[in-house]
Amino acid sequence: MSNILITNFLRYVILVGRRLATTQSNVNIGDQMKMLNDNKQYTKALELFDTLSKQNIDKCSNWIIIQALKACTEINDVQHGSQIHNLISSRLKRDPYVLPSLIHFYMKLAYFSRNSSSSFV
Repeated sequence: MSNILITNFLRYVILVGRRLATTQSNVNIGDQMKMLNDNKQYTKALELFDTLSKQNIDKCSNWIIIQALKACTEINDVQHGSQIHNLISSRLKRDPYVLPSLIHFYMKLAYFSRNSSSSFV
């Protein structure tokens, strides 16, 4: 009985450790993207997002997705922003934190396209 408890406890500790390592990694990447956005290096922030999202979009935290949408908004990158929207669309029902950034992205693009003679498509 005690061997089973010890084995289950060790599995739990390993699982928690892996989860914390992933979360810490996401926070660091999100912070890097924030610094890039603050320094107006929006393309580099999106490149960092692309590298991570190709591995697995489900591992991207809200913070990372928000920073990617902010970069798209600032450089009026409709295609990239729409791709991000498509990647995260299944998360939006259960995850309301990204939604304001997505709304801001589309509102700014609508304003820009209304006041611009160029086409985004």
